[in-house]
Amino acid sequence: MDAAGSRKVLSYIFNVSLVLLCANCYTITDAYNSKNEITKDVCGCLQGPPGIPGTPGVPGMYGHRGEAGSKGEKGEKGEEGPYGLKGEIGFDGPMGPPGPEGKRGRRGSKGDQGPLGEPGKIGQKGEKGDTIIHNLRVKKIAFSVSRSQKLGPVLQDTPVTYDKIFTNVGNSFEESSSHFICKVNGTYLFHVHVLGQPKKDAFAWIMKNKIHQVAMHGDGRAGHGTGSNTIILSLRQDDHVWVKLVKESAVMNDYTTFSGHLIFDD
Repeated sequence: MDAAGSRKVLSYIFNVSLVLLCANCYTITDAYNSKNEITKDVCGCLQGPPGIPGTPGVPGMYGHRGEAGSKGEKGEKGEEGPYGLKGEIGFDGPMGPPGPEGKRGRRGSKGDQGPLGEPGKIGQKGEKGDTIIHNLRVKKIAFSVSRSQKLGPVLQDTPVTYDKIFTNVGNSFEESSSHFICKVNGTYLFHVHVLGQPKKDAFAWIMKNKIHQVAMHGDGRAGHGTGSNTIILSLRQDDHVWVKLVKESAVMNDYTTFSGHLIFDD
């Protein structure tokens, strides 16, 4: 008999002895299964009362701290919770710095006229100012002039000068140059008349600054040739109007006239 068989025989003899000691014994077929293993408590009838619990053992020592685990993944965002109750009004905070200047608002409607103020004190008398013709409330400008002596025949184109002043309202006719110099913007009328010397042509132009405007011709074959013309000009301040005698022309004295006046200002 081998070792395995011997262990089975000894186990069998031990188990049979236990069965015989029990008052309520089980049969061998009930106690063992097909593998010859005990399947039931063959001595349940001999179990004594529970023993007194033992004294708790001494707590064991703390173990070593484990290594930190790796960081977990970020969880998903939770649902938004409900709004809480409205809190009480807090204390007023400190006043902040002034803000930037805002845009200018729309112009308001005109208010009611205020009461008349008291008369102010009379100021000191000012110094006498210069007279400015073009700022006069009433603008009156007119002139009329002629010559007192003959002129020509001239060797080149020559301005006709006038030394006999009949009228110079507004002082716009300058005697030294015999030019009318505009001081008030407006519309003016001018008239020029020439009388030629015996058997001499009298050919002249009304000029605006350096530009020819209208001509006059007194034919010398008529003995004393005469010519005249009238023009209306729109002038601005410092425009000049004058009369030019053409080369080889000749005129008499007071029969040669130059006149003009302001029709209306601008």
